[in-house]
Parts: sequence; C-alpha cells; structure tokens
Amino acid sequence: MIGLLMFLADASIGNLHVAGPRGLSHYLATLRTFLWRDSMSLNPIEVDPPVATALVHEPTPIFKDENITVFGIHLPPQSPADPVSALESNTSNMPEEPSTSRSKRKRSPSPKSSSKRQQVDETASDSANTSNSFMSTSLQGSFNKSNFSPYALIGDDAKEWLRLTIENMFPKMPPTPDEKKGRKGKKAKKVEESETVQPGFGGARHNKLVWHKERQLPKFVPSISNSSDPAMRETLCYVVVGPRYRGRFDPEKAEALGLEKQNRAKVCKGETVTFKVPDEKGNMIERTVRPEDVIGASEPPQVILILDVPSPAHIPDLTTAFETNPLYSRLHSKKIEDKNEYSVHVIYHMCGPRVLEDPRYKSFMNGFADSVHHVVASREHAPDPLTFTSVGGIQLKLNKLDSDMFPIPYYRLKPEKELSSVSGLPPSVTLMQANLHTDCRPVKPPQLLDVTDNFHPYATGEKSIPLSKPVLGAFRRSRSRSRSPSPSRAANEPGQDVVVVPLGTSSAAPSKYRNVSSTLIQIPNYGNILLDAGEGTWGQLIRFYGDDPDHKSGVWEFLRNLKCIFVSHAHGDHHIGLIKLLAMRKQLRVPPTSPLWVVSLHPILLYLQEFSDLEDLGLNSPDGNGVIPVLSDALSWRPARKYLGGVASENQPWLDQNKSRALARDMCESLGLSDFVTVDVDHKVRCYGSVIKHKDNWSIVFSADTKPTNNLVRAGEGATLLIHEATMGDDQADAAKEKAHSTFGQAIEIGRKMEAKNILLTHFSARYPRLPPASMQDNTTWAVALDHAKIRIADIPKLRAYIPAIKRCFQEIEDDEDEVETQNTATWGD
Repeated sequence: MIGLLMFLADASIGNLHVAGPRGLSHYLATLRTFLWRDSMSLNPIEVDPPVATALVHEPTPIFKDENITVFGIHLPPQSPADPVSALESNTSNMPEEPSTSRSKRKRSPSPKSSSKRQQVDETASDSANTSNSFMSTSLQGSFNKSNFSPYALIGDDAKEWLRLTIENMFPKMPPTPDEKKGRKGKKAKKVEESETVQPGFGGARHNKLVWHKERQLPKFVPSISNSSDPAMRETLCYVVVGPRYRGRFDPEKAEALGLEKQNRAKVCKGETVTFKVPDEKGNMIERTVRPEDVIGASEPPQVILILDVPSPAHIPDLTTAFETNPLYSRLHSKKIEDKNEYSVHVIYHMCGPRVLEDPRYKSFMNGFADSVHHVVASREHAPDPLTFTSVGGIQLKLNKLDSDMFPIPYYRLKPEKELSSVSGLPPSVTLMQANLHTDCRPVKPPQLLDVTDNFHPYATGEKSIPLSKPVLGAFRRSRSRSRSPSPSRAANEPGQDVVVVPLGTSSAAPSKYRNVSSTLIQIPNYGNILLDAGEGTWGQLIRFYGDDPDHKSGVWEFLRNLKCIFVSHAHGDHHIGLIKLLAMRKQLRVPPTSPLWVVSLHPILLYLQEFSDLEDLGLNSPDGNGVIPVLSDALSWRPARKYLGGVASENQPWLDQNKSRALARDMCESLGLSDFVTVDVDHKVRCYGSVIKHKDNWSIVFSADTKPTNNLVRAGEGATLLIHEATMGDDQADAAKEKAHSTFGQAIEIGRKMEAKNILLTHFSARYPRLPPASMQDNTTWAVALDHAKIRIADIPKLRAYIPAIKRCFQEIEDDEDEVETQNTATWGD
C-alpha cells in the first residue's frame, strides 16, 4: 500500500478513499514519520464489525460511484457463535459520493468533526494552554494537560487522534461545492492555486498534532490477538458490483410507433411519453410509449468477488454471510431470476493453507452458477515461477560467465499439489497467475496476456540460452583477465571469505533489472547482517536462497541466521521491506536460537513498535530470541544530535542510550564483531552509515545515502571493503549535490582517502536501468554491484574484470520499456 499511495500522489490523484478492516487507521498513522503527501487528501474507511440488523437488511456499500458499488464482508479472527458476525459491514465514515482522479464527479465532504483543517503556528511547540478548535472538547481537555501522552488515549479520543494524524499526512483539502461551481476561467485558476500547499511535513495546513508525530500512537487493541497465526487474522472480502446497462434501443420499433427525436431522448432516459399521432383514417389519437416498448431488456450488473480466506476457521462466517444476507444470497445462487438481477462473472479466491480442499469451501464454491469463473490463489496448489523474467534472463546469461557469482534464481514450475488432484471443484477453475486478464464487459473468460517469457524456457532447457559470439568472446576475455592475481592482495588477508549479496541496487524506485536498496553480508560461522531492507527484499531473498515448505532450509535457514538488520534512514526505499522480514521470521517453524537486533533511528523503531499492535513481529519475545530494537544514535562514533521536542519515552526502551549500547555489545558478541559504529553522513534527512569491525581484523564500511563526507573517511580508515552509494554519473555532479547523493567518481575518491582495500558501488539512479556509465581507466579495486550477485570480498577484482563482459551482455538485450528519467517516476524521496 505504501508504494501505491506514493505513486498515486505523484500521479496527481488529489482525493483518495482507502477502505479496510479494523486497524486501518492505526496502520496508516504508523507511517506518519516517512509517508506524507501535501498534494493528496486521504479518507480512511474503516469497516466496523456488523450490526445485529444485518440479517434482514441489504448491506451498506463502503464505496460507490457511477461505475462500481463495493460492499465489504467482515470475517472476524475466529468463528463466533453469532451467525450475524459476517454479514453487513457497517461504516460510519462512508463517502457520500466519492470521486476518482481528475473527474468532474462530486467529492466527499470533509470529516464531520472538522469543517476546515486548521493552520498551525509553526513557532508553537508547547501543547499547553493553546486554542485547539480543530479538536473535540474531550480530546482538547487531554491535549492541554502538561503530562499529555497520546499513548494513553482510548476510545473516541484515540480514534480522533488517528484521524487528525492522517490529515497531517495528507492535508490537501477537497474543494467545496461553491469552489467547484466557480471553476471557470480566472476564478478556477485562483481556486486551484489556493489548494496548493508547500511541501514538507509541518506546512501551513497541518494541525498541531504535527509536533507530536514522533510520540507513540494510542495503543490499538485487536479484538482477539495480534498473532501471526492465519486463523487469528481479521480480514475483509469484497463484492464489486458494476452498473446496470440499459438494453439496446430499437429504431425500427420507434419508427413504427411514430416516436420522434425529442421523445426518443426522453424514453432513453427512462421516461414514459405521450404524444399524438394520426390513425389509419387520419384522425389524431394519443399514444403512450414506455421505455420497454422500444428498448430491450437491460443488461444485469456484472459482479466480481474477492474472497480473502486465510484459514479454514474463517469458512463458517463466509458461508453464513452468503446464506443469510439478502444481496449475497442472490449472488450465491443458480436461479435464472437471480442471475438476471446480478450476474457473478468472476470470483478471486485467496485461499490460505487447507482452505481449498476443505469440503465446506468446495460446497460453497459449487453454490454459485456454473457460468462463474473461479480464479484461485493457493500456495499449496500453485507453482512459483519468476514474475520478472527479464532480470531472470540476464542472470541466466551471467551464470554462463561465472556460475558461483551469478546463481540462477530460485523458481518452481510444479506445485506441491496439483489443482487437478482436488476433487469436487466447480467446472471453471483457473489458477491465479501474473498477467491473467479478465474482461467483464464484454464478458470474456480469464485469459493470459501475451507476455514474452525471457527466463523459464531457457532455464528448463526447452530453448538454448541466446548468447551471441561477441558475448561469448567477451566472457572468455573477462575470465582470462580475472585469473590474473591482484598484486596488492595477500592470500591470507582477513575477511576474504566474507560474502556480499546485493539484493537491491536501485535508488528511489525499482527499475527493470534492479530492486530498491538492500545489501546482505554473510559472515562465515557467525551469521548474517542486512544493510537496509527496501520494499521487495523478502522476494529477493526467496529468489536467492529458495523456499522450503518445511522451513528447514533455504530462505528460512537464512532467517534463523539473520542476527542484525541495520536501517540507515527513514526514506521508504531503504526500509519498507523490514516489516515483511520480521513477520516471516515470526512464522519460523524451527525457531531461531539467537535474537535479531534491529539497529535504526527512533522513527523506524517507533514504527515497528506501533505496527506490532496489528501483527506480532516478535519484538522483545519472552524467549530472548525475538527482535531487539537498538537506537542507531546510541552507537554513533561521536555524540549524536538530540531529537527535537515531542519525543517521549513511553514504552520505548530503546531511547535509553546506555541500554541500546549494552544490547549492541551482545549483538557484536553474537556476530564475532569487535565493534559496530554508526556514522552520521550528509543526506537530506537524519541518516547514518555504519562501520562493522570483526575480531578477525577485517572491517566493512557502509555509506548509506550521502554526499561525499569526511566523516566516513575518518571513521572507516583502512576498511577491507567500502560499500558506497553512487547514485549519479560523473556528469551529474550538480544534480547529485542537490539531491544529497554521490557520483561514481566521488564514491571512489572517498574510498581512496579512506585507503579502503576494496570498493563496491551501489544505489544507482533509475536513469541507469542496466549498467551505470562507470569509467574503467583507474586502477582502484572497485566494482559495480548487481542484484543477486554472490560476491566474496576476495572476488571483488574478479567482478571488476567481468564488467566489460557484463556490459556487452546488457547491450544485446532488447528493452521494450521506455527508460525514463528519475524525475518522471514515483520516488521515495531522493
């Protein structure tokens, strides 16, 4: 959702409604320290559990416009005794007439409790004795107390705090009805200009909660538990109903009835008209024409169902909803009269373990009309192919250059269980897969789009890997150069067996061949360190290590040995994948035997703490082997800057810097490190690089995002390996400076000053979708990182020798996508 929200905001979607189950507002508010867009207004529609009248009444839509009507079916975390629990979903803040982007449709009004969002006196940081007209009287009473704590709020006050927090994140005001009417000529221009706000969290339209954005939210208490067990998960299913289209107008009948042009328009609008026509004798008589006299039968609305069923425990509530609710029972029917009213075209079944084979669920599926298409997503019954086959194709080619350095990505074309082995399914069942397209009007069955597969036919041997003679020649020359020993490298130099795996080497946004930032460090006999975890890191890890249903090997073994995640700063391309990693670690069937220390800034650790109210991430597990937060400021190589006002220590033990340092010593002992130091670097936000020193006398320096800074040079002197960002080419020095990044040459120069023995460049701009334009003229031991390369420190010179061959390989790849500049893409914030 985070990436989608940023994309939509950057695509000028000014007004957005987001619907979801209980906890949605809490989830959105947890993102406040790193996700905000002044150009967007966001209205969360949190679907409450149903009311008792749901048994006998039509459900209330959670969204409606002229194209679709959406209903939500609430599935609680466990099967309650009361069958009404899964029926009509109630929402108190449903938009009356929600809009879509750049349309002339009416927009929903502002929240009832605040007709206008208040301006903030930016010089005021003290909550006491202030006028807070944007708040309710109850919340204002708590807010003005000297010992005020958002964490202590409950009930309506807590809900209001979340609402105001989200308003701060997305403060754009939708236009009033008067403004919409006046949008003509110069008046329209003035209105549009008035809606523009200055960028940055804390601008003119933010309320005073902005000064408390780094304090902990009110605690969200789930109805049952925040367990990672699928059976304990609260979920929503969706019913999407399209419009009813009128039948075809029959001009021949209209002509025979004498229906003239002006009356035809009225009849097409559903009106009955009466007019005079001559009879056979020429006498004028009255004739009445109803719409059904000249218009065929209307086309029933097409219906799509999206059913999220995490476990068999959710099945009874789902089936009860379709048996009892007046609307849903008509959908779950084989009767002709019901199909003429609502035509269910396709159902997407997102099935958790054991759901699809449950007799109750199969019976439920068979209750729909035989014409319904069922698209099933079930991990047990689906293969696991690569989705992005272009990057898999280039990895296949590079595997022919060096099979150890460029392993073939994990994939599986055979499911654990064949879908055909499941008896009793309805007649039209299709496995959900990428690029499966379904047309609802005109009605067509699900069909796969014609997309070129650049990986699987070649990986399976069905086709030969296309390597031209020039590429094969470049491979041979590069391998020959790589065998020449490096004169400056001793065979027994410490740290040579440490492995670096770039999991994401793109900056700001993923590109065709690169994911966003993440770098894995494998320390033999000790464990793993992850430097940043951008969105999609979990998927990258699965492709590198492979999956194992029994959780004994592959990516699950990696999770057991993962002992440190260092998140450098709060830009989303460096940490949005963190939550997924922790959630998957919590699902390990063979538990880890040591903790996972997460070293980061206060806003990131606060985000983890607040998100844990929604899903158990294993923070501070009683067995001592859970997730342990460590404040990166406490590990700084020099006294760190203090956080500004508004940070309090309620339920945030990491703010005790002495405690964080003690925890870091435990982490170092577990990883065989002599020290783990953070280094303040020069970026647009508070950002730390790191210096990792091992007892075996080797060290790795990680720059994070930064302009060239001597802080790294001083703190990381004599490093075995410097991993440095190189966002821009040397011809983009001014742009790099403006965005607080480094060029290739600047990164290499920092390594020279540091006297680093090896340099690995990463974090490349999306303007370089394949290989960055790095010069090969100097003799420094540096190389360019590639996603999913397995690089021993000893092999850095070998990777450098491979660069001409890699470049030649990329040159022969046909890229059908436009290579757009970074400024034309949705980004996390450079």
